[in-house]
Amino acid sequence: MINGDRIRQAREIAELTQEELGEACGINQSHVALFEQNLRQPQDDTLRSIALATGFPISFFKREQAPDFPLGSLLYRKRKSMSSQDRDKVRQTGRLVFEAIANMSERFKPIDLHLPRINSVEPEEAARMTRAALGFSPDTPITHLLTRLEKNGVVIVSIPYDIEDHDAFSVWADTEPRRPVIVMTSGKPGDRQRWSASHELAHLVMHHTYTGSPSDLESQADRFAGEFLFPEEAARKDLGGSPITLMILADLKSRWGIAISALVMRAFNLGIITDGQRRYLFRQLAAKDWQRNEPVPIPDEKPRLLRKLAESIYGPNFETKDVADPLGIPSQMLKPIIASYASPADLQGTARTNPPKEKARGGLVTMLPRRP
Repeated sequence: MINGDRIRQAREIAELTQEELGEACGINQSHVALFEQNLRQPQDDTLRSIALATGFPISFFKREQAPDFPLGSLLYRKRKSMSSQDRDKVRQTGRLVFEAIANMSERFKPIDLHLPRINSVEPEEAARMTRAALGFSPDTPITHLLTRLEKNGVVIVSIPYDIEDHDAFSVWADTEPRRPVIVMTSGKPGDRQRWSASHELAHLVMHHTYTGSPSDLESQADRFAGEFLFPEEAARKDLGGSPITLMILADLKSRWGIAISALVMRAFNLGIITDGQRRYLFRQLAAKDWQRNEPVPIPDEKPRLLRKLAESIYGPNFETKDVADPLGIPSQMLKPIIASYASPADLQGTARTNPPKEKARGGLVTMLPRRP
């Protein structure tokens, strides 16, 4: 039995329309639509053509239905310059990687979820409550953000697509129990990556039911991210003692891992600087061409869980096909995805250059075998 949803998933990952896939297989677009809706089964030769056109093995199309993976924050976010084809590719690839993580996780004791779901509070208060629930200090920088979210039960899906107008999106995957997922694309600076992860965390915490306009929801998520990454008490202490200059902001960027432009807006939103000072600082940023290329680069982070699962099951020197074959995923497609996750050597290098400033809940993600 061929699963039509798998045909659609492979087609969208391969960035093919139904018409283009039909042309590659010598059939009409309507036939592809019927296959994807499970209203007709493809003949063997047609199935081989679909596999050849998409790059997926025939075994992939015989797999059962994957966990539902809604559009999540993509549903209401306005991305005018992001094509629907890019959106579908990012979503379906994220869904595929999440399925790989979920399948391998079945062999181990589940990671406890500490992420709250909060209603009817201001974003800043929600950020403070989330920091407390995740075991983070209330007023110090959050180091190793992605791996620490993983240790608290948030699944971080990393996909090696450098799509300029897309950083991340978030969903509550339809599993039992439901799991919060942040899907992140690569190629972004570390400060932008940290802000995107915190922004998506806000959607998971506050926006599990969508109320309000898309612009309101995005504004709330940015307010959450500002408080989550740079709490008000610490911000007033660090920004309120002397006139704010770009050099002061650059030093704070290195400590808090937040872009200089975001620090300017944080100071303005807290009333530490006036609108005139805000505009003056942005003019200085433009004059130095720092709006496009800020100084003090923040290293990007890699999540850990997918590679950790593979190492625990197949050994530290596992082959990509060990993970790919049972899931029907092309090895050449999975290899760069695995490479976007941290290895033990990556973590050791990070620990030497960026030691944590506070105690985290737990250590590295530890995979405990599920009890029989």
